[in-house]
Order: sequence, then structure tokens, then C-alpha cells
Amino acid sequence: MVYWILNESLSVLLFVLWLGMNLYLFIDTFNWYEDDDAFLYTRVMLGVSNSLLKAFSVKFLSTLAWARASATCLNFNCLLILLPVCRNLISFLRGTSLCYRGMLRKQLDKNITFHKTIAYGVIVNATIHIIAHLVNIERFHCSQSKQAGGLSLKLSDIGKNRNESYLNPFRSYDTNTITEILTSIAGMTGLLITVSLILIMTSSTEIITRSFYEVFWYTHHLFIVFFIGLVIHGMGQLVRGQTHESLLVHNVTYCKDHYLEWETSAQCPLPQFSGNNPAVRMTFAH
Repeated sequence: MVYWILNESLSVLLFVLWLGMNLYLFIDTFNWYEDDDAFLYTRVMLGVSNSLLKAFSVKFLSTLAWARASATCLNFNCLLILLPVCRNLISFLRGTSLCYRGMLRKQLDKNITFHKTIAYGVIVNATIHIIAHLVNIERFHCSQSKQAGGLSLKLSDIGKNRNESYLNPFRSYDTNTITEILTSIAGMTGLLITVSLILIMTSSTEIITRSFYEVFWYTHHLFIVFFIGLVIHGMGQLVRGQTHESLLVHNVTYCKDHYLEWETSAQCPLPQFSGNNPAVRMTFAH
């Protein structure tokens, strides 16, 4: 046991650092989207709709925070995943004086193992992100129904007049959600990313790599499509929040309970919304 710890200490350290960074990014982003006033109205619209769940509601039921936190970790892991398979980089590091010690050189020999570990992180966070946004889409749609009532319906009505910003990406309850999403930038790129990821991961199984290596090799080149889609995906700005300028004149703490006074009260002008910035930039901005 002692020998294993000494032999694998650097691998364990790197794994702990990677896992710790993922946890930090997830928790930090999660709390940001749960606590920031700019997303209070977004949380209202995407809140827990079931009355039983409301009675026991906790932070972890917020699909907005789950979607954004997993997106941050997804971006982080996609940043790292190519490094272990960069041949020139690995060769360069092998030739440096730092790698004369056996432990460092041995760690470079485990580059594929680290690559696979990061891939598992991508899969986990992508799954969380997709599920959370599927729930968000349904809640956005339900917020346009008359049964939604109250503040959610009021928020959904914003943007139906000319020159008004909007919070709910669905402008009508009669909208076909599938068509609406798949014709949007976020939806099209999201589908492209998901299909690419599924093909890459399924072709990486041992049975494929051993018996049909060419399939694995060519399918893995879909990473180009994956990364292009990932870069464009954030431009869809499906998640929207209240602008900084609007927060200065529209006190959400007071106005959320007095939404019937919006536009008639100087204290509660109509809130203004804008598209959300990519998760990683938002996380490090605060």
C-alpha cells in the first residue's frame, strides 16, 4: 500500500486537483446563479412548479443553477481534454530537465488515462446540462400559459410590445417548443454537440477500438465539429437576466412582490433583460 502511494502520488495529486477545480467551479457558479439579483426573475420563471416540492424546496431544485454550473465545468473540461493528447507538447515536456525524474516521466505515460478521466467529466456535466435545460424549456413554455398566473405570467408578457426586451424565449403558449428550440442557435448547436459527443464516446469503447480502429479514428475527428458547436452555442443566449442598468432603478426585492404596480410606480419601472454571457466568463467576472 505504501509502495502504491509513493508510486502513484503524483497521479492522485493531479486527480484531486482536477476534481477539486471541478467542484469549485460548479459550486461557485451554482451559488452565483442562485443568489445574484440579476437572475431573480429568471429563477421565478424557472422555479419549482410542483406544490409538494415547493414545500420542501431547497437550492438544489433550481434547474437554472444546475444548467449554468454544469456548463462552466463542461467548458473547463473541454479546455483540458486536448492537452493530454497533444503529441508535440508531450514530446517537448519529455525533453525538458523537469522530466529527467522518473515520476514525472511516468506521469506523461499516463496521458491517455487522464484524457479518458476528463472525458468522463465532460459526459457527466453534459448530461446534467441537457437534462436541466430540458426542464427549463418546459418551464419557459408553461410560464406562457394562463394557468401560470401571477409574476411568472407577468414576466412572460414582457417583450410582446415593440422595443421591449424579453425574459421568456417563448413568445406564445401555442409555440411548438421542439420547432422553436431546434431553429434557435442554442438548440441547433446543442443538438450538434450532443450527437458529436455520443458518436465520439460510443466509438471509444474497447470493443470498437480493438476490432474497428478506423471507426474510432475517424469518428474521433468529430471533435472539430464538437468544438465549433461549443464556441457558437453560448451565442444563443437562452438564459437571460436583468440588466445592470435596470437593477439600479428596479429594486427586485421590493418589486417582485408588487408586480401589479410595474410601469405605474416610479419605484418599479418595467425591468429590462439581456442575454446571458458564457458561463466561464461570468464565473471569473465576479
